[in-house]
Amino acid sequence: MSFLEGFKFRRKDTRIHKLDPRTKFIIVVVYTVLSLIFFNVIPLFILFLSTIFLIYMAESMNEWKKTIRGMFFFLTIIFILNFISISQNKIDYSLAMVLRFLTLTSIFSFFFLTTTPDELALAIEASGISRDYSLMFTMSLRFVPTLAKDLQTIMDALRSRGLELEKGGFIQRIRNYTYVLVPLIVYEIRRSLMIAEALEARGYGATDKISTYFELRMKRIDYIITVIAIIITILVILLKIYGMLPSWLFIKISNI
Repeated sequence: MSFLEGFKFRRKDTRIHKLDPRTKFIIVVVYTVLSLIFFNVIPLFILFLSTIFLIYMAESMNEWKKTIRGMFFFLTIIFILNFISISQNKIDYSLAMVLRFLTLTSIFSFFFLTTTPDELALAIEASGISRDYSLMFTMSLRFVPTLAKDLQTIMDALRSRGLELEKGGFIQRIRNYTYVLVPLIVYEIRRSLMIAEALEARGYGATDKISTYFELRMKRIDYIITVIAIIITILVILLKIYGMLPSWLFIKISNI
């Protein structure tokens, strides 16, 4: 499943990878807020281009491209559903929703491509959230690519035995995919039991006070980026509230 390539960590020696995960998370929050307050094509397109620049700085363009290509079907569905659901400014609004989805996908791809699950867990625990919840969250993210690989392996095994998953009508296809779900569920239950035994063998939960091998430390560049990101977000929100943003940001590209 190629669209998951943009959400798998890749260890690389870049300045983006060396940033504190809390700094990168703040960047994600900033982009999420800005993408949600705009409903126009031009500002969302600018945000989308800036996420591409961040991914380029992280030297992760190849993985990001695979994700975007894999999500082309979802982008088409988003455009069509928005186009038929409103009566005015159909093209502008539909393109804006597609760009919003692309922006959010790209910025989360930027985060997960440059942040290890261990760093994410430390960042969550540093914010005061319980270690149990941080472990549950990071493990769910860590095993999404593994689940996709298991699914692909089972589907390939069934095809090699002559089962045509795409054959027949809609009901028949659903029945075909039940042959995929049963072994997948059984396999993941076995994996969860193995993980539970591994955690128990390592004494997880034996004590509330633990020490970590690696400790997160915010550097000067992290503080600078964080402050700049927060200031820009507050400034844009205030300018939008008081109608002081440039008028060309809200130009319509179509009358349909």
